[in-house]
Amino acid sequence: MITIPRRLLCLLACFLCVVSSWTLSTATAAEQLIRSRSVSQGNTSSARASSRSGWSPQSSDPAVQRRQSASSSVNQVGYLDGGCDCDACSSASVMGGPGCGMEASCGLEVGCGLEEYGVCSCDACTGNLVSGCDSGFCDGGCDGMCGGAEIDCFPLFLPILRVDWSRFSFFAGSQSFKSPMNYPALDVAGQPRGGSGSFGYYQGFNEGRDLRNWLGLDLSAQLGVRATQTNLEGEEFTSGRMHQVFVTGGFFRRVDYGLQYGLVVDYMNQDWYYQSDLVQLRGELSWKVSACHEFGFQFMAGVTDQTVTTEAGGFTSSETIEPVDQYRAFYRRAMGTTGHMTAFLGGTSEEHFIWGSEMEIPLQTNWSLLVGSAYFSPGDDTALDANEAEGWNLSLGFAFRPGVTGPKQRYRNPLFNVADNGSFFLFRR
Repeated sequence: MITIPRRLLCLLACFLCVVSSWTLSTATAAEQLIRSRSVSQGNTSSARASSRSGWSPQSSDPAVQRRQSASSSVNQVGYLDGGCDCDACSSASVMGGPGCGMEASCGLEVGCGLEEYGVCSCDACTGNLVSGCDSGFCDGGCDGMCGGAEIDCFPLFLPILRVDWSRFSFFAGSQSFKSPMNYPALDVAGQPRGGSGSFGYYQGFNEGRDLRNWLGLDLSAQLGVRATQTNLEGEEFTSGRMHQVFVTGGFFRRVDYGLQYGLVVDYMNQDWYYQSDLVQLRGELSWKVSACHEFGFQFMAGVTDQTVTTEAGGFTSSETIEPVDQYRAFYRRAMGTTGHMTAFLGGTSEEHFIWGSEMEIPLQTNWSLLVGSAYFSPGDDTALDANEAEGWNLSLGFAFRPGVTGPKQRYRNPLFNVADNGSFFLFRR
């Protein structure tokens, strides 16, 4: 049965009103500010460059004209303090974006995705082979790569699939967690069964993309999936392994300064000594006081509950489970274009007190270390024993981004992690 609490509807209404009014009011002002800054800065830099080197703004060089056209365009609100991509900054030996420490180097440029098979492949090149086509030069084919050699091509009438890998983050690691569902309900004699925490592994991806061209607003969308495999040797009350699938999708807005927000839907499928499908909403509203420091509020609100059939220790019963509503205040410090450290504390609808942290630490250009923890301390009035009512989640893993996340791409870097057992906490009624 799908139920939406009245307090959640009020919270969502207020959240959407604030987001809409702020976005519409700031978009016009920020666009005017950026336009005036880009014009004034462009005129000043052009004058200085002309006086030093004799360069003329009316240069006939196509590359120069493209750079002039790009520099005069109006960027989204999040670009208030400028920034540049790796190729634009490499000559000056600087990295674009806010300097929050632990910057990643430019490294390899983004590839072109899944290339078409059998169309001018370098294996078909004959003569003096200069370089391979799989070096990332996807648009030019082999013509400029094989020293003018004759190319043996054949038509392949299939749709071409290209993927912008710079939008993706792939992650994997190990996890350990516990919730009241690690302890089955009473047995036939009315005695509680034993239980323990779960340990296993997770894998998944998260993707973000810009929505400005579609909606005309400074918004981005994200979609991610996480799969987990835990209790690999079963439990004392069941021999089955636990399998979970989390799906997270929604929208968000990243900025350098000011209001930052997002709202996603989390779905969890769980298959263990019971099978469940549950949904919750997760939102965030924060204020960036600088490019590196941010304070805000997060909430998780259950949308569905479910009555499930449990089979444990040869005894079959039924019980109702639901996601726990969570309310968190947090502080976040940015590290480079993708890294961050976040500390939070708050409470739940089941009288838990929560505290924990999340870290994404840049290691190299494409790699990051992921560390997360959350602890749910039960209140005194819970109907369950304290050791059953408590919960925790620990995770350690790595994230890999095939494409370089440059200053512009960081605005579409997903604001929310894909849900896990710390952000999607279950409780039995």
